[in-house]
Amino acid sequence: MKSFATRFATRTLFAAALAAAGAMPALSQAAPEHHPRHEAQCQNCGTVVSTHSYQRAAERGSGVGAVGGALLGGILGHQVGSGRGQTLATVAGAAGGAYAGNHVERNMHAQTYTDVRIRMARGGYRTITEQGSPRFRGGEQVRIQNNHIVRD
Repeated sequence: MKSFATRFATRTLFAAALAAAGAMPALSQAAPEHHPRHEAQCQNCGTVVSTHSYQRAAERGSGVGAVGGALLGGILGHQVGSGRGQTLATVAGAAGGAYAGNHVERNMHAQTYTDVRIRMARGGYRTITEQGSPRFRGGEQVRIQNNHIVRD
């Protein structure tokens, strides 16, 4: 019969061997990767869905168109009627010419803008307005950086 000390030592060694054997697989296993895929990482990535281009007139004219229109409208208005009617026609022609000249000048300085609609990789849509003609086509992979679109 074994003594208490021998039984205790055997049990302790057996428990230590089991613990060591149980710990070995945990130490030898590779750590799982915690790096999500590239698409999931990029919060600002997406796919171009559509583009829409349009002209936007200048907000203000320089005044050259208004002055030129007023002169031309005044001259044409002066050709109509006589006396007080002629004066009224001259003033109305100058006012109408100034308005039309300003409108023509603003349209001459119109700029092209393009709305680019993007389906984001994380869900949802964003629309970015760029100055100029379209640079992207539907289906292109892009990234939004500082409110500007960059090809991926």
